[in-house]
Parts: sequence; structure tokens; C-alpha cells
Amino acid sequence: METPIPSETSINDYTQDSLQPPKQPSSKPLIAGIFLVIAGLLGLLTWASALALDVSVIQNVLPPESPITAEQLQSFLTTCGVIGAVLSIFTLAGGIVAMRRKAWGLAVIGGILGLFTIGPILLGSILSLIGLIIVAISRNDFQ
Repeated sequence: METPIPSETSINDYTQDSLQPPKQPSSKPLIAGIFLVIAGLLGLLTWASALALDVSVIQNVLPPESPITAEQLQSFLTTCGVIGAVLSIFTLAGGIVAMRRKAWGLAVIGGILGLFTIGPILLGSILSLIGLIIVAISRNDFQ
């Protein structure tokens, strides 16, 4: 009976050490995504309420000696509302891709743009900053 001749080994013959468990994915992108989604929703809520203001409401709040008219202020709020809503949508998109661990660059851009969404009492900007920091430190968890 012939004994088999040992063949030469190649680098493909070596496998990962079976004693080490596979690396568990971090929950940082999920947490960052949640922060960014909440910030985006707060921004959308804030800017939608700015878009919904009527001229009569603005006239009741505006002092009589004001240098601008209620129509001018409403047009300014409409412009800011549209820009803020677009920024909030980018923040939402960044949060969604962060939760899915895809497109790290879009998650970072969403976090940066989320800083400008403001939200109520600057809460949207603070949540975006926290989400941006977590996305930045968890780059290796993205595909």
C-alpha cells in the first residue's frame, strides 16, 4: 500500500484560528443612526412649523415699530424653512444609512448638515453632533 506524499502547502491552506470567535459588529452605527434620524425628524418638525406660519400670526407677534413687514418676515421664514427641510432630509438619509452600516460618507455628510437643522431649543443640532462623533469613530464598522 502506498503512503500519500505530503503536498506542498500554500497560503490558502491556512485558516483562521478556530479558537477566536468571530468579531461581533459594534452597535455604534445603530446608535449614531438613531441620533441622526431623531435630529432629522426634529428639524423637519421645526421647519414645517415655520413654513406653516400665516401672515396674521406673524403680525400679532411683530411689534408695530418693526423695520420689516409681516410679508417680508414670512418670505424669509419660507426660504429658511425650505433650506432647513432639505438639510433635515439629508440628516434623515445619513441616519438611515448609518443604521444599515452602509455609505459612511453619506452618514458623515448627514451628521454635518444636521448641525444646521437646529430643531427645538437646538436639540436637533446637539443630537446631530453626537451622532456625527459616533459615526466618525465607528468608520471600521461600515461596509
